[in-house]
Amino acid sequence: MGNNSNTLIYLADLGHNQLTVSSDVYPLGVANLATYAQSSVHRGNLKFRIFREPQELKAAMDAALPDVLGLSSYSWNHHLALSFARYAKAKSPQTLTLMGGPNFPLTSEEQESWLRSMPEIDIAVRGPTYEGERAFRNLIQRYLDTGKSLDGIQEEAVPGNLWIDRRSESFVVGGEVDRILDLDEIPSPYLAGLMDPYYSSGYLPMLQITRGCPFTCSFCNSAVRSNSKVYRHSIENLKADLIYVAERVRPEVALTFADDNFGMYDADEEVADFIADLQERYKWPHYIRTTTGKNRGERIIKIMRKIRGALPMTAAVQSMNPVVLKNIERSNIKLDTYTQIQTEVRAQGMQSYGEMILCLPGESKESFMKGIRDLMDAGVTRISAHQLMLLHGAPLSNPESRKKFGLKTMVRVVARDIGNYTGEPVIETEEMVVSTPTFSFEEYLEVRVFHLLLTIFYYEGNFEEVFELARQHGISAFQLVSRMQAMLDQAPAAFRELIDQFVRESREELFASREECLAWARQSFDGLVSGELGGNLLSKYSMLGRFYVTHDALDFLRQAVASATGETLNTVPLEQADDVIEYLRCLLLYAPFADSLQATPVWHGNFDIESWRNEKYQKPLSDYRYQESRAFETAVEPERRTLIENRIRTFGEHPSGLGKFTRTMFARDLRRTLISGTRAGEPLGSNAPGGSDAYSLSVL
Repeated sequence: MGNNSNTLIYLADLGHNQLTVSSDVYPLGVANLATYAQSSVHRGNLKFRIFREPQELKAAMDAALPDVLGLSSYSWNHHLALSFARYAKAKSPQTLTLMGGPNFPLTSEEQESWLRSMPEIDIAVRGPTYEGERAFRNLIQRYLDTGKSLDGIQEEAVPGNLWIDRRSESFVVGGEVDRILDLDEIPSPYLAGLMDPYYSSGYLPMLQITRGCPFTCSFCNSAVRSNSKVYRHSIENLKADLIYVAERVRPEVALTFADDNFGMYDADEEVADFIADLQERYKWPHYIRTTTGKNRGERIIKIMRKIRGALPMTAAVQSMNPVVLKNIERSNIKLDTYTQIQTEVRAQGMQSYGEMILCLPGESKESFMKGIRDLMDAGVTRISAHQLMLLHGAPLSNPESRKKFGLKTMVRVVARDIGNYTGEPVIETEEMVVSTPTFSFEEYLEVRVFHLLLTIFYYEGNFEEVFELARQHGISAFQLVSRMQAMLDQAPAAFRELIDQFVRESREELFASREECLAWARQSFDGLVSGELGGNLLSKYSMLGRFYVTHDALDFLRQAVASATGETLNTVPLEQADDVIEYLRCLLLYAPFADSLQATPVWHGNFDIESWRNEKYQKPLSDYRYQESRAFETAVEPERRTLIENRIRTFGEHPSGLGKFTRTMFARDLRRTLISGTRAGEPLGSNAPGGSDAYSLSVL
């Protein structure tokens, strides 16, 4: 612990990591607390240490206990944080334990009950949603002013903080603190060097340009009214941070913005211009993960063009049903904006990402599937059908909302978020809505299967060429996936078993209460930690479908194309379908990657699929027939190989790890490249690339 002149403060934004890393970004939130307090607390020599990994925090606590331990709480790490608060109190009851973050109830009754259930936490550092800096500063100042005494702190309320008084057992709520109107008031953790240890970690640098969201979606913990106005960092400070990161990060590492609506504001265009300059100077970033705005489609498209394909468009519609949008207080978002954006995105060959949420109030299976079909018809290639979680801090989680909408919930283990770090098993759970008066549990399972097929085959254009061939013969992507679901009993055995296991686990992962879920999880702890059981089932089984039964998936897709076209498919399209399937069979990478990265299969083709694809499928594939069949060598480009190998080292090659690292990669990053071609019967490599009979083809 610190001495009289020094105050040692550990701030931890922990993530589970015994199966794979559950959170993959730099710990920006706690680092902001450190720099803000360092610049604004009077008296006292504050010594901060920032932690991401549980093992590192334990080692530090074993070596030197802090005066103050601050822990971030999210739905995916809450009990992990509590386990370290207990560990600290067992070693030193005098250590002041704090908890902050968005995982906190909204109603006073729930807040009191929540705090009484956590005696290992001395104080909840609340502040406005996502803004704990001033509340934390107020608390640390009081802590120093009262001689580092918890009793002294609790003599009177501290603005932005809540606790159960240890003497009277009363619930104490400090007054509100104002929001930070100029985010430059928070000194940069990057320029302060607090993020330097993470550049070699494989984690993603995260910056926040703006805070606040004008939308009031009741399922989201950004929906509180105090968060509705948007404030931002200056472009000068943002540029300084971006340059600092660009000079230190590996080029293949993605960039993350913790913004709710990036691209919706005027100033974001200047940000995009600067990122384009970084791409020229540092060849970074290749990929940006964020949530794009829900309105202002023209501006978002302009920004996507500036950033040269590194920014996928996120169409976070959640529902296309006006009744549902009204129920969740999302009716101020213009649905026609999405159609406008998607038309332009597709015309420009850019990526788009659509989000829907199952079982929202008033949604039915029919209206939900119509929303999925509308997104697919609009050209959205990355569609996620999220499950509805009732989050602390989100209005939909309040008791009156649950009763009003008849939400039926069950509890499951949070994917990847389980481990043992201080000598006790830690199991995170989440509460899911699995049915409503308009959406039955069996319908919930049926939609989950559809979404699994969608994620394996259609997500981000994994098998794009097949879907384009089907479209040219009058079969929409929605129809093709629906046909696959209808004929699952005819799928190859390995693929059929994969779907059956998914449905079985989707039933078995749900429990009536946290207590029942914990009892099962403790019995199944070793299987959960190894990844054999549980996990994010959609991610897990989509990774199995894409990378572990790749060839069976291709065979099933070929069956579905033939079945969907029926008698209308004559011999020429069947030949085209076979050509496209075999083209993908040679190009797609699969697990184990150590083998497939080295393999160099040869594709024998009758159609110039490369040119067809590069020309955006404007003409029928039949127009691209070679005069003679050709054979093409394939290989993985060195830069791409390095990217994949680095991701595997960070996240692992098991399905849970693959699900994490593919989130920031495009489908084209997981393919081989055609490198040369000859006429059938000629020896491969007999013509140098670029010669009259050879091909040097672009990256897919």
